[in-house]
Amino acid sequence: MAIAFFDMDGTLIDGDTNDLSLKYFIEKGLATPDRYAHLKECGQLFFKGVLDINAFVRFAVEPLVGIKKERLQEILSDCVKSRILPHVKKGALRAIDFHKKRGDTTVIVTSTMDYLVEHVAKGCGIDNIIAAPMERIDGVLTGKQCGVVPYQQDKVNRIHAFLKEHNLSLDDAYAYGDTVNDLPMLLMSAHRYAINPNAELIKHPDFNKLIVEDWNK
Repeated sequence: MAIAFFDMDGTLIDGDTNDLSLKYFIEKGLATPDRYAHLKECGQLFFKGVLDINAFVRFAVEPLVGIKKERLQEILSDCVKSRILPHVKKGALRAIDFHKKRGDTTVIVTSTMDYLVEHVAKGCGIDNIIAAPMERIDGVLTGKQCGVVPYQQDKVNRIHAFLKEHNLSLDDAYAYGDTVNDLPMLLMSAHRYAINPNAELIKHPDFNKLIVEDWNK
């Protein structure tokens, strides 16, 4: 029995959940179309590994701030079921099934906001999440962070905290990612998989330490 860490956007999901969810929020009148241009700019910086992740999560949460708990959960549940889960990669489903049959602990590790990732994990049958922690008071999002976003090296820091909290180890650990932002998590694991890697990851000097897989097939 081991632990398996899954990056979400571009790894589990064929696409970007922030992109998919913002389109949904715009269609539902929760966000204005002008936000989309800024999101695309953030995406370019993310893939280069230079995004200010803290500023981004504060931007991303804005359309949902102040919505009552019950309504918020309805919105997130419908968004994930209708717009995100249809984009789960075939290879991701096989990998999740592989680890579940082994009895491994499965974890999504992503810089995306926890309120969205919770629904993705549930829909994929993944046990745990390590995500951007956003403050909620009585189930209502305030727009503030309440902890460290697992991005780049902070993915590793959050993983170590998770392991300590759950009395788990990295023995025989698996990790799956697609960008340079995932490298610290990949390199700390015994089994390191680059899933449909992007150009920046392919060019990285440590790329030859990874096993490459295509999960779109």
